[in-house]
Amino acid sequence: MKYYSKKGIITGVLLWGAIAFLIGSFLFLPGGPEGKGEVITAVLVCGFTCAFILWCWFGTYYEINGKQLKIVGGPFRWKIDIMTIISIRKTRNPLSSPALSLNRLELQYGKWSTILISPKNEDEFCENLRKINSKIDINL
Repeated sequence: MKYYSKKGIITGVLLWGAIAFLIGSFLFLPGGPEGKGEVITAVLVCGFTCAFILWCWFGTYYEINGKQLKIVGGPFRWKIDIMTIISIRKTRNPLSSPALSLNRLELQYGKWSTILISPKNEDEFCENLRKINSKIDINL
């Protein structure tokens, strides 16, 4: 099963604002790049940065395959054995993570590992994890 990330207003404003700032600073600031090399460099930097942000925005999801949870956040990927998940709890922790909303779930797995995610349908997501590992402590 595939679950896409919830997209929060604050995260959306930050990411889309960054794209608007990059494009605006390239197009509208006086004294911009003057030489051919500077223009090419500016286009590449702005283009790759915008592409990276868009990849993260449209390519963040969580997938349950058998006993494995695959977490994809743009170019970043994690694979977690569902049998090692200890607990799931709600959090609004703003740390960088493969979550596009501040309404997040903190998954604790293994001995010391945690990851923050934000699936659209939290209840269904947690229930499907609990079907695989009934020992998960879910605190929503």
